[in-house]
Amino acid sequence: MKLAWRFAGIVAVCAIGVSLLTSCGKAQKPPAPTPVTKTAVPLPEWAPKNPSREFLRAARVLKPIPPEILGSLGEKAGPAAQAVLARYHGTYPPAWEFFGTLSEQQIEHFRSSGTVRVPVKSMTPAQRHLLDRYFDAWRKAMAGQEQIPPDWLVVLYKEGAKEDLSNVEAGFVRDSSVPGVNMQFWITRSDGSVRTQSNTVAFM
Repeated sequence: MKLAWRFAGIVAVCAIGVSLLTSCGKAQKPPAPTPVTKTAVPLPEWAPKNPSREFLRAARVLKPIPPEILGSLGEKAGPAAQAVLARYHGTYPPAWEFFGTLSEQQIEHFRSSGTVRVPVKSMTPAQRHLLDRYFDAWRKAMAGQEQIPPDWLVVLYKEGAKEDLSNVEAGFVRDSSVPGVNMQFWITRSDGSVRTQSNTVAFM
């Protein structure tokens, strides 16, 4: 089941300072350089209170789905789907943080092709840690749900993933059918076939 959610939050902070130093009876000193204006990255309303470096890095690429679109999707899907939507918030931050661990080359590949895949066996410790955090957040958010798999690991194992996920790739795919980005998993089975499992998240 695919669901797309969109949330937007915009924060802009500008700081400009100018100092002019003078001294009596001496030549006037040139004005101090004007500090570089820093504008905060727009963050969604569900962003952590103190966003990590990885989260902020992802926020420069990913955009939350506008709430009005999310609301219309929820109305069309019905009460059961709306209940699931409400639970999704807890899974967004770790998904963004995982995206924020991608290298510049991987992010550029995603920008140009709409897809990025990272083999679990070659992930950095930070990437594997945040992927596990995503699994934990999903498990916690979806506990007791019948419409959506409550545990991604169970789903992956059923599709042929090895216990250490050494035959699994995790990444992101831009969905052409809806304006969203899916977090997706590719499982290479022993016979060489590849199975995919994805979840639409509130990214654009």
